[in-house]
Amino acid sequence: MPEKKWKVELSDEALKYLKKLAKSSSSRILDNLEMLETSENPLNHKNVRPLVGKLKGFYRLRVGGLRILFELDDENRRIGVHIIVPRGNAYKKS
Repeated sequence: MPEKKWKVELSDEALKYLKKLAKSSSSRILDNLEMLETSENPLNHKNVRPLVGKLKGFYRLRVGGLRILFELDDENRRIGVHIIVPRGNAYKKS
């Protein structure tokens, strides 16, 4: 197993949504988050994009029809996952 360079921390809201998903969907999300953890720079992941506007400073990870909104704490090497939502609802929250 590759060494983890980052620590992923899920918010209560993200964890709650993850538990509601089908096992196949939650497994895909967890696999993608693990890829971010083992990456030297999570922003180089092909499905990660920076957000703009009022969500500037946050990033999104696309996993199928779901979006994972997160922020990076470079100093502590932490990935803070705020929400996991369907694509259509992803950018309505701040």
